[in-house]
Amino acid sequence: MPISLSLTGQLDTADRLSRTAARDWLARAAVWFEGVGDAVLDARVVRDHEEKPVLLVVLHPASPTAEVRLGGSGKLRVSATTTPAGPGYHVHLCDLFRQMAEEFEFPWIADDCSDPTGYFQTKNRAECEKHFLRWLADACAKAGRGAAAQPVSVGLPAAHGFTYPAEVLTPLGPRPRAWLAEVATDPARGRDFFPWWNPDLDAAFYRGRALVRLWCDFFWRGPLTEEEGEIADQIANDLASAFKLDPAAELPWAEWLELLTTIEDDDDGFCVTPNDRVLSIELWKRTGPLPVPAGNGRVGYRRWPVRVQLDGGWSIEVPGELARERNDDRTWDAWDRTRTVWFQALRFAKRDGSAPSAAEAAEVGRKSLPEGEALPPLDRDGLRGEAVFGPVEEDGRTLWRLSGVTGGAGQLAVCNVYVENPADRDWAVRTWHSLRHGS
Repeated sequence: MPISLSLTGQLDTADRLSRTAARDWLARAAVWFEGVGDAVLDARVVRDHEEKPVLLVVLHPASPTAEVRLGGSGKLRVSATTTPAGPGYHVHLCDLFRQMAEEFEFPWIADDCSDPTGYFQTKNRAECEKHFLRWLADACAKAGRGAAAQPVSVGLPAAHGFTYPAEVLTPLGPRPRAWLAEVATDPARGRDFFPWWNPDLDAAFYRGRALVRLWCDFFWRGPLTEEEGEIADQIANDLASAFKLDPAAELPWAEWLELLTTIEDDDDGFCVTPNDRVLSIELWKRTGPLPVPAGNGRVGYRRWPVRVQLDGGWSIEVPGELARERNDDRTWDAWDRTRTVWFQALRFAKRDGSAPSAAEAAEVGRKSLPEGEALPPLDRDGLRGEAVFGPVEEDGRTLWRLSGVTGGAGQLAVCNVYVENPADRDWAVRTWHSLRHGS
């Protein structure tokens, strides 16, 4: 089980709070979090599935976002999972919420606050650290019980989808399978698993946060969106802070230089990190020319394909560097400057109310295919599919499109793959063929 912090506070309110009043209070809290220091990466108020306001506070990419909710009675509820970031994150978060209570003048209700490490009540860091090591030992023991031939992960989301070729994947990079048994037996040997061990914002903190982002989030190309530009800037700032605080620290020099190169090539203005040629020269001295090609051993899970979970139980494998987005119309797409993958899942029933077979669903989809070169049909793992390939006009330019339909039990998946170069036809076919349904 993950280590989660649950806190309940009580605001002094004479009247019941409306949703608008609750949202305004959370918005003021968001501004406070944004200004409290470098640890907070983002703080914003959004609406949950019930249209209620919730404040999301991001401090570390290794752990889920902390959530702050305010009810009509003035009850303030905080929930935050602090694994696998580490005990430093847990301690820092506890202290940050104490500081918040002082700033906004409300008390935490001791009987309604839950901290399995005991730190929020006792401020005992040593016990908190032991609790995290026990959690890691249990996680390693559980992972080690899996089939030896299958890669496993510790500390990554269950649906991370990384296909990086390693025995054990963690937020700070791959480990050999023997590491699982070592840590399960002696948890202290796993201390370097946690990217945030000490609560101080020291060089180790900035280095760990940057490495998690480089391994799990960075796209290894120029940014295509404002969000990607923010990620690139945050990584660059964290590496620069780590270097400033400890010039002797071991940092990912080659990857840092590669990061600065992508920022320098940002022609769309998504990044705001200034071009520092002196720093680039210093990094080049430390690492030499960038290794080519970028193969196994380099930092970055997204240098390899990623299997993405889609609607309706479908999944698809796409290059890790593609940007990805779920749209309001329940479609999904992934893209870079020359390739786009578009997907939509459709569920329907036959006239008698029964679910169509995979072949029947594919036959329905086949009738909607445009003209084009017929591709070899898909017939695998209970799926049936057909596709065509041909030119199409999009926004005044000619692209090449694979239009594919794939039937599963009771569902039809529509998958279109667009490429600028017809020589990418085989890649488009492989992408369409990578569709899976169910477990």
